[in-house]
Amino acid sequence: MKKILVSDYDSTFYLNDDDMELNKQSVDKFMSLGNLFVIATGRSYFDFYHKLDIYKFNYNYAILNHGATIIDNQGNILFNIAMDNKIIPKIKDDLDLDQSISYFCCSGKDSRVDFETKDLTKINVKYADKKYAFNKAQYINQKYGKYVKAYFVGKDLVEIISNKTNKKDAISYLMKMIDEVDPMIYTIGDGYSDLEMIKGFNGYCMKDSVEEIKKYAIKEYSSVSNLIDDIMNEKCKTLFK
Repeated sequence: MKKILVSDYDSTFYLNDDDMELNKQSVDKFMSLGNLFVIATGRSYFDFYHKLDIYKFNYNYAILNHGATIIDNQGNILFNIAMDNKIIPKIKDDLDLDQSISYFCCSGKDSRVDFETKDLTKINVKYADKKYAFNKAQYINQKYGKYVKAYFVGKDLVEIISNKTNKKDAISYLMKMIDEVDPMIYTIGDGYSDLEMIKGFNGYCMKDSVEEIKKYAIKEYSSVSNLIDDIMNEKCKTLFK
């Protein structure tokens, strides 16, 4: 049975340069056995490739924008879900951008566009205060949950995507696209946007994860390389086939 590992990027696959080297080596061994490695990140196309240019890691597919975009390892977009154009002006008004430090929007491969651009894939807003950002994400979910999903990311970021997707759904879409039947899927992450895939598949988390993730993770790891070793040595407890 083919094994598929889906890993978040920031604070998971990448912790520091030394850990990244260990992870790269483990991923290469994992892939050499015919398994698939997938990055699932909130990063946009541009921001993902910026890190790829620096660290030059191998992967089969990447899920970007918290699940709104899927690319192959040649950079081709296989899947992309945009937010409803009609709701964007209202969300923009309620984001109180005058209180933000910075903001940008994404649309497919275009990772730095404004709110007037059609078919936005993601909205990113950075605030000065952690509590303010957390509350803003909750407010957007309460008011516009019919259309979008807002994630509190890191210390001060709010990122918004269509509510028609998330990392878990994107994994399911990817499996259908590549015609993988009944694969063994493992996931690992650390933040709020990882929650759906942690709950939906065999989910693991980093030791420094948000508490909500830890409630559902099978086991905590200090490095993705350690999880890969356990998967290859069949030492992982699993919940789903």
